[in-house]
Amino acid sequence: MKLKTKVAALSLLTLLLPWSGWKLLQELERYLRETQETALLDSARIVAGSMPLEFQTRLLFAPDRYVLLRAMARQPSLDGYADDWPGADQAQLFGFSAAKEVVRLLAASHAGRLYLLFDVEAQSSDSPAPAAAAVNVRAAGMALLIRSPRGLNRFTIRPGAPGPLQLRGEGGETSQGEGYWLDTPAGYRVELSLPAGDENTDISLGFPGASDPTQWIRLVPEWERVSAWLARTAGASTRAWLVDEEGWVLADSDTRDATNTGAAAAAPQTTWMQRLAYRVVADAEMELRDEWPARPVRLSEPAVTRALAGEEAIGWTQELDTAIVRNTAAVPLVLDGEVRGAVVLQSSSDGLLLVTNRALGRLLFTTLALTIGLVAGLWYFASRLSRRVRRLSGAVSRAMGEWTEPVSLPLRSDRDELGDLARNTEKLLRAVADYSQYLQTLAGKLSHELKTPLAITRSSLDNLSSQPLDTESRRFLERAQEGVERQAVIVRAMSEASRLEAAIGAAEWERVDLAELATRCVAGYRTMHPGRRLDLRLPRDPMPLDCAPDLLAQALDKLVDNAFSLIGPGDEVAIELRGSGDSYELAVRNTGTTLPDDFRERLFDSLVSMRAKRGAEPHLGLGLYIVRLVVAAHDGEVSARNLPGGAGVEFLIRLPRT
Repeated sequence: MKLKTKVAALSLLTLLLPWSGWKLLQELERYLRETQETALLDSARIVAGSMPLEFQTRLLFAPDRYVLLRAMARQPSLDGYADDWPGADQAQLFGFSAAKEVVRLLAASHAGRLYLLFDVEAQSSDSPAPAAAAVNVRAAGMALLIRSPRGLNRFTIRPGAPGPLQLRGEGGETSQGEGYWLDTPAGYRVELSLPAGDENTDISLGFPGASDPTQWIRLVPEWERVSAWLARTAGASTRAWLVDEEGWVLADSDTRDATNTGAAAAAPQTTWMQRLAYRVVADAEMELRDEWPARPVRLSEPAVTRALAGEEAIGWTQELDTAIVRNTAAVPLVLDGEVRGAVVLQSSSDGLLLVTNRALGRLLFTTLALTIGLVAGLWYFASRLSRRVRRLSGAVSRAMGEWTEPVSLPLRSDRDELGDLARNTEKLLRAVADYSQYLQTLAGKLSHELKTPLAITRSSLDNLSSQPLDTESRRFLERAQEGVERQAVIVRAMSEASRLEAAIGAAEWERVDLAELATRCVAGYRTMHPGRRLDLRLPRDPMPLDCAPDLLAQALDKLVDNAFSLIGPGDEVAIELRGSGDSYELAVRNTGTTLPDDFRERLFDSLVSMRAKRGAEPHLGLGLYIVRLVVAAHDGEVSARNLPGGAGVEFLIRLPRT
């Protein structure tokens, strides 16, 4: 793994900062919600427990069948449609046992008049089709009975066709009532407008074919006194409702005028990303719902349903398009051992994260931005550090090349640890270069200095050999002469290397065919090594090259001599010449021996020998060093490798085409 990758991976630990902020945010949100739940539920218990006896009695003795009479903000249009009625989708359902119809009934009041909306559906299996049923009722007529302390009034609804209608009393006179008949796919709908009656008003419907007794439905106005009491008890920041056993709202603490549409402040709008973030932080299971109605007719929240079943409950909802989060608490109202209704309290939070979560949200996003910036900064620092290290490493590699003179390294002027490393490395490279140059000239110096002492020793031994000596002395004299001869061979080899270094610059260059040069050399090797296996592989095409042929021949001599000196009688030496792109390759392979891996890089250095066994002739490690000098003079490269499977060794000379 690269350095910048390691630093970048390590910098990911900084993500613990926003993660911890996120967890803190969740804990605080959970604490705030639990606190609000507890406070709201306690308030609901207090309201339910302190409800005056008068209101409890009214709820306890409520009629069995009643419909809530709502105050409408504006007069509905008598067109048979319910889109201008409050809670049109929450009509109360009534069945008439003597008839085959089911009625959905809405009742409202406005400007001293009573408005009724009947939506009638045929439910019996033997009933005629809805269209035929509507025709039959229009023909036979439907009766509307209104009972109040003033008396009983009976009206017949018998329109000739769908459309506007006038109510007719029992005597056939037209009353002040009017309405509209509309046929529907399921039956028919009747919308009526009547003079307002007294507080204790009952209504009933009579269908064709039905007989008495009549089933009465009480029109119950909103409990304004209970609403006012709830407003005083619950407080200004909490909205309270009293609902009956079926969830119908009897009283509402929000006593604002229904016509005042601008009373409620506009809710703050949020983006989808903010809403998603809040759902992740707060509660992914929180119910999403549309905007809460200004005057709900019936409460069907899960918390209310549980309270009507006798269990205290808490529920949370979030509006789809705003930042409002609502907390609803419901407490059952038990009278005479039975649940007769429930007290519902609701508080809303104007903000995504309740009270302080907005500031914490900004903190969270700030820490996340800082983390991203820190990761980017660390990645940039690691990249820059990695580039500097690669730059220094490349310069050191070039300076350690075989023929590269020590040069000034980059980063030497930097004041950090890499600058110290560059300066110390430069000192080391210069010391190594000086030592290498000393080793390269050591052979020439030693050969010059040893010639005179060897000549004196040899002449002294020659003079001594002419004197009469006993057998033991003669044996020691012969051993001394053998040692002098071996030293003379060493001096000649070192002199040869020194002379070759001096002769490279004065060599004569000419254009020759490498294939022809290799052929002549191999012919000589076969003469010098009769009976040894020597194979030559040449291309068919000529291989012209501008070179110093004598030097190349000498380099090839050294490689072949080296190969023959290391192999046994049954092994083979192969010489191959081939073209490879923009260069020529001369390979010398031998079987039977391999190179040690730890000495392969030093193989072509001066005075380095890797032979485990020493023969009669001394091996100073100058042969391959001479090969390197010759190849370098031709701007080429020389390398050595073991053949696959330990089959032998290959020395490869690569010369650029010129």
